[in-house]
Amino acid sequence: MPHLYYCPVCRIESRPYALEEAAQRKGQRHRDENHGGDHPHGETIQTVPYQIDLAQARILAAVVVVVLLALIIKAF
Repeated sequence: MPHLYYCPVCRIESRPYALEEAAQRKGQRHRDENHGGDHPHGETIQTVPYQIDLAQARILAAVVVVVLLALIIKAF
């Protein structure tokens, strides 16, 4: 599941990152640049449900179709 950094003081959310460590690094950069390195009260690293956009869904569907066709052709 992707992770994002949330700062309630600035009311910002980072973009989702695949790794929690990447969201933590984003949080550290934000603290360094905007809060003098201090931790704002209530900041969190949140797990977000994976979301796939339409373009990614089409690519995934095309890959699945190609793999299935290759398996069918190989079987005969």
